[in-house]
Amino acid sequence: MLGKIEILAVILILVLLFYFVISFGAGAFSKKETNPRTKKYLKSVNILLSVIAVVGVILVLFL
Repeated sequence: MLGKIEILAVILILVLLFYFVISFGAGAFSKKETNPRTKKYLKSVNILLSVIAVVGVILVLFL
């Protein structure tokens, strides 16, 4: 079974992986200029992933 630190590492790696997949799919890494709607979407995704990471850290550290 995984310990607390390993679970925290898995959560953070998954959040980082989700960030790269969503950003790549939205075209954030392309050379073209991005649409303002896409920038707003990516900002919302970043906020959501940050909340997920913070909740994961709190759950792992306090439980």
